[in-house]
Amino acid sequence: MESIVNCQLMRHLEDHQLISDRQYGYRRGQSAGDLLVYLTHRWAAAVESKREALAVSLDIAKTFDRVWHKVLLSKLPSYGLPEILCKWITSFLADRNINVVVDGASFDYKPINAGVPQGCVLSPTLFFLHINDMLETGNINCYADDSTGDALYTGRANNSRENVSEYRDKLVSEVESLLNKVSDWGRLNLVQFNRQKTQVCALTAKKNPFVVSPQFQGTPLVAPASIGILGVDISSNVQFRGHLEEKAKLASKKLGVLSGAGQYFMPAHRQKQLYKAQVRPHMEYCSHL
Repeated sequence: MESIVNCQLMRHLEDHQLISDRQYGYRRGQSAGDLLVYLTHRWAAAVESKREALAVSLDIAKTFDRVWHKVLLSKLPSYGLPEILCKWITSFLADRNINVVVDGASFDYKPINAGVPQGCVLSPTLFFLHINDMLETGNINCYADDSTGDALYTGRANNSRENVSEYRDKLVSEVESLLNKVSDWGRLNLVQFNRQKTQVCALTAKKNPFVVSPQFQGTPLVAPASIGILGVDISSNVQFRGHLEEKAKLASKKLGVLSGAGQYFMPAHRQKQLYKAQVRPHMEYCSHL
């Protein structure tokens, strides 16, 4: 039943273009690679033209568990969903309970008013509906719950040191403004962000260091020399050398174990299966970047 409802719901949302174009997750014809191509092309174009950008990777805490039913259900009519479907989704989420087991001891079941069932085909779609309006707060792109925002300098390429400092301050201000809007959205929708896992990275090829430490909900953000997005590590000059070296080491290590096992007791066809499952994905994931 959930599959049928989800199919019809997604058709309605796609036909009427109700899901933001900035949401790439769990949508037909789109993938994590598509989002990474868009972001890296955008940033590389800025860096190669001697301009700069700031990227911020947001981490939503306990993603599916923090979808508050009351907030989600209040948004459904705005998507033009028929009343009977809204009632069905209300019923689908109602009367759910959880219990906790610690060291074999089970506690009483307690009713919950938040969360969509993990593993259910309908849950990602309900999550989309819950966070769809967050993408309207600013320049944010998502793959499901993995959210990335940025700010780009598009002015003159050749600037004096004073002008560089000025536009860098402006980029930091733009990112902080975006983070404040996201934070306000989170408070209204009862969504929490993991500030410790939220990262910011200055994307530049200039020799003059671009030191940034914007605030997010009162916490200075970590500003590493690279930023990890959807399993790909992107350096500050929008290169993938570090990522490729790490993946090559991991694949080589697994290949060595597999080769040793095959030498003694594993038939060739089993080796091939394990190679395709455990080694090749590390080399092929988003290799088109």
